[in-house]
Amino acid sequence: MPFLALAFVILLIGVQIKKRTFLEKKIKKIFWIPVAAVFSLSVIFSFIQYQLWLAGEQTKYLLPPFVHINSFLLYAFFQFFAPYILAFMLSVLLFLLMKKANKKYGARFFEKDEIYIAFLGGFLSGFPGFLFYLFGVVAAYLIIHLYKSLIKGKKEVIPLYYLWLPVSAFVIINNILWLSRTGLWKILSI
Repeated sequence: MPFLALAFVILLIGVQIKKRTFLEKKIKKIFWIPVAAVFSLSVIFSFIQYQLWLAGEQTKYLLPPFVHINSFLLYAFFQFFAPYILAFMLSVLLFLLMKKANKKYGARFFEKDEIYIAFLGGFLSGFPGFLFYLFGVVAAYLIIHLYKSLIKGKKEVIPLYYLWLPVSAFVIINNILWLSRTGLWKILSI
């Protein structure tokens, strides 16, 4: 699943850079494509897992009629669905907080389509990747801000618009390469 998420993030980065006006107009429609794809792939993975267990000599005893179907459904839920359901819920919370901040302060903080981009970056990072994603966005912002203010001597507001998706890509790549094998990831995982 992380490879699909990474593909969507890279595609969105390309669209964000090359076709920003297209993204601004179509983000509300594009928004649901990665969400639907991730959950559809979770269903497919669950079906494949069921078929693999059914074909195995020992694993067929983990399926009906030997055990109740709920044991497999629970396994499939935690293995394939839960990380993205939790990331979805946290991304909705981030989305609502950003929208509320924009409404309260007259869109001073985030651009209209940025809220959707931040949602997709968080969702596609999965869970616990979402936590690393938020930390990464804040860390990247602070590093850029410190660089501009201390080294360049400029006091300016740094937009997060172009940080959300690259940080998400960074988190997903690190998840694939090493982060998912660390003790911290295993503790935070569902």
